[in-house]
Amino acid sequence: MIRGLYTSASGMFALQQRQEALANNLANINTPGFKQDVGVMRAFPEQLISRIRDQEGPSVQGMPMMGGQAAMIGRLNTGVYMSEAITMFQQGDIAETRNPYDVALMDNLQPDDEGNERRLFFSVARIPEDQLDEPAPEDQIRYTRNGNWNVDADGYLVTADGYYVLDNENQAIRVNNPDTVNVGERMQINELGELVYENEDGDLVAMDNQRLGLAVITNPSQLVREGLGIYRWEGEGEPVPIDVAEAEDLAAWGAGEYDDPRISGRYGTKQGWIERANVDSAQTMTDMMSVLRAYEANQRVLTTIDGTLEKAANEIGRVNG
Repeated sequence: MIRGLYTSASGMFALQQRQEALANNLANINTPGFKQDVGVMRAFPEQLISRIRDQEGPSVQGMPMMGGQAAMIGRLNTGVYMSEAITMFQQGDIAETRNPYDVALMDNLQPDDEGNERRLFFSVARIPEDQLDEPAPEDQIRYTRNGNWNVDADGYLVTADGYYVLDNENQAIRVNNPDTVNVGERMQINELGELVYENEDGDLVAMDNQRLGLAVITNPSQLVREGLGIYRWEGEGEPVPIDVAEAEDLAAWGAGEYDDPRISGRYGTKQGWIERANVDSAQTMTDMMSVLRAYEANQRVLTTIDGTLEKAANEIGRVNG
């Protein structure tokens, strides 16, 4: 009976953690590029319960004495726990904002040969001001799907959290370089993530062949969340720049390794749009109510067992004077 207290308590604790994950998803439903977490519930190992040492019990007149091998009673489940919260990286809906510094990232990359998921991310980093003209150190590069950016006082593209947006050379992107005219308000990003600007003649000119630092990440579940939409890579291998990944993909396709390209033509960027969180508000609210009902059921079980123990301690065996 006392074991049931621990089983119910473990269920309540696991459900509380799952409810916190769902509440966090719902709270960030308006956070651009946010990816929801899904709690994974697992059961503790079951225990096989048996009755032992029956032959040592007292002999009661008129009743046979139990003996022989231990009698099996059954299995006992010792509760559940939330082992992890898995981030789901599916593409979210995109919405138009008409802000030139909002960029939506869209991808439909196909899995690799081993069936691992592949997703596209923006590269960002925190860089000291005296090192902005140098490539960001590899260990400082982070990844995000949040394309809601702005321009700081020095003309660099930055995220809301102060990370510098990187280009294909891992350098901070400066949109109002004094060598050009009024680039800041007329900067454009084409469908391939290439940075161009409109000069005084109305012509589109490439900004030193700059391109957004897009990285293809295989098996993004190995990313470690550092903040709202900011991830650190700690898996095997390393993220691959889109230029390299696309070249390898086209080479493999040309060699006949597969029928259609798996990367080329399956991604794009859209300026003036933003990717919404991939959270379904209706489904999340339904899940939260289901978790609450399960929590209350465990609570009633715990209360019932506690009441039974109280009766066993205070009423059973009471001798009336």
